[in-house]
Amino acid sequence: MDAENLDFSLLEEIETQAVYFAREAGQILLEQFRKPLEVRFKREKQNDPVTIADHLSEEYLQRAIREKFPRHGILSEEGGALYQPDSPFIWVLDPLDGTSNFINGLPLFAVSIGVLWKNQPVVGSIYAPVSHCTTEGVYHASLGRGAFFEGERIAVTAEPSGRPLAEIPPHFRNLFRFTGKRRIRPHEARNLGSIALELAMTACGVFHYSLFGSPRLWDIAAGVLLVKEAGGLVFTCRPGGRKWLPLERFQTEKESMEVLENLRKWLSPLAAGAPDTVTKVVEDIRTRHHLLPWLRALKRLPGRRDREKLKGEQEAPP
Repeated sequence: MDAENLDFSLLEEIETQAVYFAREAGQILLEQFRKPLEVRFKREKQNDPVTIADHLSEEYLQRAIREKFPRHGILSEEGGALYQPDSPFIWVLDPLDGTSNFINGLPLFAVSIGVLWKNQPVVGSIYAPVSHCTTEGVYHASLGRGAFFEGERIAVTAEPSGRPLAEIPPHFRNLFRFTGKRRIRPHEARNLGSIALELAMTACGVFHYSLFGSPRLWDIAAGVLLVKEAGGLVFTCRPGGRKWLPLERFQTEKESMEVLENLRKWLSPLAAGAPDTVTKVVEDIRTRHHLLPWLRALKRLPGRRDREKLKGEQEAPP
Protein backbone atom coordinates (compact mmCIF):
# COMPACT_ATOMS: atom_id res chain seq x y z
CA MET A 1 0.00 0.00 0.00
CA ASP A 2 1.33 3.42 -0.95
CA ALA A 3 -0.33 5.54 1.77
CA GLU A 4 3.04 7.11 2.58
CA ASN A 5 2.59 9.19 -0.59
CA LEU A 6 -0.63 10.68 0.76
CA ASP A 7 -0.70 14.34 1.81
CA PHE A 8 -2.03 14.07 5.38
CA SER A 9 -2.46 17.83 5.78
CA LEU A 10 -4.81 17.72 2.80
CA LEU A 11 -6.52 14.71 4.37
CA GLU A 12 -7.17 16.70 7.54
CA GLU A 13 -8.76 19.48 5.47
CA ILE A 14 -10.92 16.95 3.59
CA GLU A 15 -12.11 15.42 6.88
CA THR A 16 -13.03 18.84 8.27
CA GLN A 17 -15.03 19.64 5.17
CA ALA A 18 -16.65 16.19 5.03
CA VAL A 19 -17.92 16.66 8.59
CA TYR A 20 -19.32 20.07 7.69
CA PHE A 21 -20.94 18.80 4.49
CA ALA A 22 -22.56 15.86 6.29
CA ARG A 23 -23.94 18.11 9.02
CA GLU A 24 -25.40 20.59 6.52
CA ALA A 25 -26.96 17.82 4.43
CA GLY A 26 -28.40 16.38 7.65
CA GLN A 27 -30.10 19.70 8.41
CA ILE A 28 -31.66 19.65 4.94
CA LEU A 29 -33.09 16.20 5.69
CA LEU A 30 -34.41 17.31 9.08
CA GLU A 31 -36.25 20.19 7.40
CA GLN A 32 -38.05 17.64 5.22
CA PHE A 33 -38.57 15.01 7.92
CA ARG A 34 -42.22 14.20 8.68
CA LYS A 35 -43.42 16.47 5.90
CA PRO A 36 -45.76 15.07 3.22
CA LEU A 37 -43.39 13.71 0.56
CA GLU A 38 -43.89 12.52 -2.98
CA VAL A 39 -42.32 9.08 -3.20
CA ARG A 40 -41.02 7.60 -6.43
CA PHE A 41 -39.39 4.23 -7.03
CA LYS A 42 -36.21 3.66 -8.99
CA ARG A 43 -37.12 0.12 -10.01
CA GLU A 44 -40.22 -1.66 -11.30
CA LYS A 45 -40.41 -3.86 -8.18
CA GLN A 46 -41.03 -0.68 -6.15
CA ASN A 47 -38.55 -1.71 -3.46
CA ASP A 48 -36.15 1.24 -3.79
CA PRO A 49 -37.90 4.53 -2.90
CA VAL A 50 -36.56 8.03 -3.49
CA THR A 51 -37.92 11.41 -2.35
CA ILE A 52 -37.31 15.12 -2.83
CA ALA A 53 -35.27 14.95 0.38
CA ASP A 54 -32.79 12.59 -1.33
CA HIS A 55 -32.41 15.01 -4.23
CA LEU A 56 -32.09 18.16 -2.12
CA SER A 57 -29.40 16.57 0.03
CA GLU A 58 -27.51 15.30 -3.00
CA GLU A 59 -27.71 18.60 -4.87
CA TYR A 60 -26.21 20.38 -1.87
CA LEU A 61 -23.42 17.81 -1.45
CA GLN A 62 -22.39 17.80 -5.08
CA ARG A 63 -22.41 21.60 -5.27
CA ALA A 64 -20.40 21.99 -2.05
CA ILE A 65 -17.78 19.42 -3.07
CA ARG A 66 -17.36 20.88 -6.55
CA GLU A 67 -16.88 24.36 -5.09
CA LYS A 68 -14.30 23.26 -2.50
CA PHE A 69 -12.56 20.44 -4.38
CA PRO A 70 -13.21 21.04 -8.09
CA ARG A 71 -10.62 18.49 -9.22
CA HIS A 72 -12.03 15.58 -7.19
CA GLY A 73 -14.30 12.90 -8.59
CA ILE A 74 -17.81 12.32 -7.22
CA LEU A 75 -19.84 9.12 -7.16
CA SER A 76 -23.38 9.36 -5.79
CA GLU A 77 -26.21 6.87 -5.41
CA GLU A 78 -28.76 9.16 -7.05
CA GLY A 79 -26.75 11.36 -9.38
CA GLY A 80 -24.33 9.03 -11.11
CA ALA A 81 -20.62 9.69 -11.56
CA LEU A 82 -18.55 12.78 -12.26
CA TYR A 83 -15.04 11.76 -13.23
CA GLN A 84 -12.01 14.00 -12.90
CA PRO A 85 -9.00 12.22 -14.44
CA ASP A 86 -6.36 14.42 -12.78
CA SER A 87 -7.20 13.51 -9.17
CA PRO A 88 -6.90 10.24 -7.19
CA PHE A 89 -9.69 11.38 -4.81
CA ILE A 90 -13.30 10.23 -5.22
CA TRP A 91 -16.14 11.33 -2.95
CA VAL A 92 -18.73 8.56 -2.54
CA LEU A 93 -22.10 9.89 -1.41
CA ASP A 94 -25.32 8.50 -0.03
CA PRO A 95 -27.41 11.64 0.54
CA LEU A 96 -30.08 9.71 2.45
CA ASP A 97 -29.38 6.19 3.63
CA GLY A 98 -32.51 4.68 5.14
CA THR A 99 -35.12 6.30 2.89
CA SER A 100 -37.88 3.86 3.93
CA ASN A 101 -37.33 4.77 7.59
CA PHE A 102 -37.33 8.47 6.66
CA ILE A 103 -40.60 8.19 4.70
CA ASN A 104 -42.34 6.47 7.61
CA GLY A 105 -41.15 8.90 10.28
CA LEU A 106 -38.56 6.61 11.85
CA PRO A 107 -35.52 8.76 12.73
CA LEU A 108 -32.98 6.06 11.86
CA PHE A 109 -31.33 7.36 8.72
CA ALA A 110 -28.03 8.92 7.75
CA VAL A 111 -26.01 11.03 5.36
CA SER A 112 -22.92 9.08 4.35
CA ILE A 113 -19.79 10.65 2.83
CA GLY A 114 -16.81 8.45 2.08
CA VAL A 115 -13.64 9.70 0.38
CA LEU A 116 -11.42 7.27 -1.53
CA TRP A 117 -7.80 7.83 -2.50
CA LYS A 118 -6.80 5.42 -5.26
CA ASN A 119 -9.85 3.36 -4.26
CA GLN A 120 -8.71 3.18 -0.62
CA PRO A 121 -11.05 4.66 2.06
CA VAL A 122 -9.22 7.56 3.69
CA VAL A 123 -12.00 9.82 5.07
CA GLY A 124 -15.50 9.05 6.29
CA SER A 125 -18.30 11.10 7.82
CA ILE A 126 -21.81 9.97 8.73
CA TYR A 127 -24.51 12.31 10.01
CA ALA A 128 -27.09 10.68 12.29
CA PRO A 129 -30.19 12.39 13.74
CA VAL A 130 -30.05 9.89 16.62
CA SER A 131 -26.68 8.64 17.84
CA HIS A 132 -25.44 6.26 20.55
CA CYS A 133 -25.38 9.39 22.73
CA THR A 134 -29.11 9.99 21.92
CA THR A 135 -28.23 13.30 20.26
CA GLU A 136 -27.73 14.21 16.61
CA GLY A 137 -24.20 14.53 15.32
CA VAL A 138 -21.51 13.36 12.92
CA TYR A 139 -19.38 10.24 13.16
CA HIS A 140 -16.09 10.84 11.37
CA ALA A 141 -12.63 9.40 10.74
CA SER A 142 -9.56 9.83 8.59
CA LEU A 143 -6.77 7.39 7.84
CA GLY A 144 -4.44 6.91 10.80
CA ARG A 145 -6.13 9.51 13.04
CA GLY A 146 -8.80 7.45 14.79
CA ALA A 147 -12.61 7.58 14.77
CA PHE A 148 -14.84 10.09 16.56
CA PHE A 149 -18.41 11.09 17.27
CA GLU A 150 -18.23 14.87 17.18
CA GLY A 151 -15.09 15.44 19.30
CA GLU A 152 -15.25 12.23 21.34
CA ARG A 153 -13.10 9.26 20.33
CA ILE A 154 -15.05 6.03 19.74
CA ALA A 155 -13.94 2.40 19.68
CA VAL A 156 -15.34 -1.02 18.89
CA THR A 157 -16.27 -3.19 21.87
CA ALA A 158 -13.88 -6.06 22.49
CA GLU A 159 -15.65 -7.48 25.56
CA PRO A 160 -19.32 -6.46 25.64
CA SER A 161 -21.29 -6.96 28.84
CA GLY A 162 -24.60 -8.74 29.10
CA ARG A 163 -26.01 -10.20 25.89
CA PRO A 164 -24.20 -8.48 22.97
CA LEU A 165 -25.92 -7.26 19.81
CA ALA A 166 -25.06 -8.07 16.20
CA GLU A 167 -26.36 -6.46 13.03
CA ILE A 168 -27.62 -9.29 10.80
CA PRO A 169 -30.15 -8.46 8.04
CA PRO A 170 -33.01 -10.95 7.59
CA HIS A 171 -31.92 -12.01 4.08
CA PHE A 172 -28.32 -12.78 5.10
CA ARG A 173 -29.15 -16.34 6.14
CA ASN A 174 -30.67 -16.96 2.71
CA LEU A 175 -27.23 -16.35 1.18
CA PHE A 176 -24.93 -17.78 3.85
CA ARG A 177 -24.92 -20.38 6.60
CA PHE A 178 -22.95 -20.70 9.82
CA THR A 179 -21.00 -23.92 10.36
CA GLY A 180 -20.93 -23.59 14.13
CA LYS A 181 -17.30 -24.73 14.34
CA ARG A 182 -16.19 -21.55 16.10
CA ARG A 183 -17.49 -20.83 19.56
CA ILE A 184 -18.53 -17.23 20.06
CA ARG A 185 -20.88 -15.73 22.57
CA PRO A 186 -24.52 -15.70 21.45
CA HIS A 187 -25.62 -12.38 20.00
CA GLU A 188 -29.08 -10.88 19.57
CA ALA A 189 -29.72 -9.86 15.97
CA ARG A 190 -30.85 -6.34 15.12
CA ASN A 191 -31.50 -4.47 11.88
CA LEU A 192 -31.85 -0.67 11.72
CA GLY A 193 -32.67 -0.21 8.03
CA SER A 194 -29.62 1.99 7.33
CA ILE A 195 -26.28 0.33 6.57
CA ALA A 196 -24.33 3.54 7.15
CA LEU A 197 -25.89 3.99 10.58
CA GLU A 198 -25.33 0.31 11.42
CA LEU A 199 -21.62 0.62 10.61
CA ALA A 200 -21.42 3.76 12.75
CA MET A 201 -23.03 1.84 15.61
CA THR A 202 -20.49 -0.94 15.10
CA ALA A 203 -17.64 1.57 15.24
CA CYS A 204 -18.82 2.93 18.59
CA GLY A 205 -19.44 -0.50 20.13
CA VAL A 206 -23.23 -0.73 20.10
CA PHE A 207 -23.01 -3.70 17.72
CA HIS A 208 -20.28 -6.23 18.45
CA TYR A 209 -20.19 -7.10 14.76
CA SER A 210 -22.23 -6.48 11.60
CA LEU A 211 -22.94 -8.58 8.52
CA PHE A 212 -24.24 -7.37 5.16
CA GLY A 213 -25.25 -9.55 2.23
CA SER A 214 -24.96 -7.21 -0.75
CA PRO A 215 -24.22 -3.57 0.15
CA ARG A 216 -23.34 -1.03 -2.52
CA LEU A 217 -20.29 1.18 -2.36
CA TRP A 218 -22.17 4.32 -1.23
CA ASP A 219 -23.68 2.34 1.67
CA ILE A 220 -20.31 1.45 3.20
CA ALA A 221 -17.57 3.78 1.89
CA ALA A 222 -17.64 5.93 5.05
CA GLY A 223 -18.54 3.24 7.57
CA VAL A 224 -15.73 0.89 6.58
CA LEU A 225 -13.13 3.47 7.57
CA LEU A 226 -14.99 4.34 10.79
CA VAL A 227 -14.87 0.70 11.95
CA LYS A 228 -11.21 0.26 11.05
CA GLU A 229 -10.12 3.53 12.69
CA ALA A 230 -12.16 2.56 15.77
CA GLY A 231 -9.96 -0.52 16.16
CA GLY A 232 -12.11 -3.02 14.26
CA LEU A 233 -11.62 -5.24 11.24
CA VAL A 234 -13.56 -5.36 7.98
CA PHE A 235 -13.75 -8.39 5.65
CA THR A 236 -15.29 -8.94 2.25
CA CYS A 237 -15.91 -11.97 0.07
CA ARG A 238 -15.39 -11.60 -3.68
CA PRO A 239 -18.27 -12.78 -5.92
CA GLY A 240 -17.88 -16.50 -6.53
CA GLY A 241 -15.23 -16.79 -3.81
CA ARG A 242 -15.39 -18.73 -0.57
CA LYS A 243 -12.70 -17.01 1.45
CA TRP A 244 -13.27 -13.79 3.37
CA LEU A 245 -10.37 -11.36 3.01
CA PRO A 246 -9.52 -8.07 4.77
CA LEU A 247 -10.88 -5.06 2.88
CA GLU A 248 -8.09 -2.58 2.18
CA ARG A 249 -9.34 -0.93 -1.01
CA PHE A 250 -12.29 -1.35 -3.34
CA GLN A 251 -11.19 -3.48 -6.26
CA THR A 252 -12.54 -2.78 -9.76
CA GLU A 253 -12.33 -4.81 -12.94
CA LYS A 254 -10.35 -2.17 -14.80
CA GLU A 255 -8.22 0.77 -13.75
CA SER A 256 -9.25 3.14 -16.52
CA MET A 257 -11.28 6.18 -17.41
CA GLU A 258 -14.33 4.08 -16.48
CA VAL A 259 -13.14 3.64 -12.91
CA LEU A 260 -16.19 5.43 -11.46
CA GLU A 261 -18.61 3.27 -13.42
CA ASN A 262 -16.72 0.19 -12.25
CA LEU A 263 -16.92 1.41 -8.67
CA ARG A 264 -20.63 2.06 -9.17
CA LYS A 265 -21.06 -1.66 -9.93
CA TRP A 266 -19.17 -2.74 -6.79
CA LEU A 267 -21.26 -5.27 -4.86
CA SER A 268 -19.92 -7.64 -2.24
CA PRO A 269 -20.79 -9.19 1.16
CA LEU A 270 -19.25 -7.43 4.14
CA ALA A 271 -18.42 -8.28 7.75
CA ALA A 272 -17.19 -5.72 10.28
CA GLY A 273 -16.64 -5.53 14.00
CA ALA A 274 -14.40 -6.27 16.97
CA PRO A 275 -11.28 -8.07 15.69
CA ASP A 276 -11.45 -11.33 17.64
CA THR A 277 -15.17 -11.85 17.16
CA VAL A 278 -15.53 -10.86 13.50
CA THR A 279 -12.51 -13.02 12.59
CA LYS A 280 -14.21 -16.04 14.14
CA VAL A 281 -17.49 -15.13 12.45
CA VAL A 282 -16.05 -15.03 8.92
CA GLU A 283 -14.24 -18.32 9.53
CA ASP A 284 -17.68 -19.73 10.37
CA ILE A 285 -19.57 -18.46 7.30
CA ARG A 286 -20.15 -20.58 4.22
CA THR A 287 -22.00 -19.75 1.00
CA ARG A 288 -25.26 -21.61 0.60
CA HIS A 289 -25.21 -23.95 -2.41
CA HIS A 290 -28.65 -24.38 -3.95
CA LEU A 291 -29.01 -27.82 -5.54
CA LEU A 292 -32.09 -27.18 -7.69
CA PRO A 293 -30.25 -25.33 -10.51
CA TRP A 294 -27.68 -28.14 -10.63
CA LEU A 295 -30.40 -30.81 -10.82
CA ARG A 296 -32.13 -28.96 -13.63
CA ALA A 297 -28.84 -28.71 -15.51
CA LEU A 298 -28.19 -32.43 -15.07
CA LYS A 299 -31.62 -33.27 -16.52
CA ARG A 300 -30.68 -31.40 -19.67
CA LEU A 301 -27.52 -33.51 -20.16
CA PRO A 302 -27.85 -36.50 -22.57
CA GLY A 303 -28.23 -39.93 -20.99
CA ARG A 304 -26.11 -43.02 -21.80
CA ARG A 305 -28.34 -44.22 -24.64
CA ASP A 306 -28.46 -40.72 -26.11
CA ARG A 307 -24.67 -40.49 -25.94
CA GLU A 308 -24.23 -43.88 -27.64
CA LYS A 309 -26.68 -42.91 -30.35
CA LEU A 310 -24.92 -39.60 -30.90
CA LYS A 311 -21.53 -41.37 -31.05
CA GLY A 312 -22.84 -43.86 -33.62
CA GLU A 313 -24.17 -41.04 -35.79
CA GLN A 314 -20.81 -39.25 -35.62
CA GLU A 315 -18.85 -42.43 -36.53
CA ALA A 316 -21.19 -43.54 -39.39
CA PRO A 317 -19.70 -43.04 -42.89
CA PRO A 318 -21.26 -40.18 -44.87
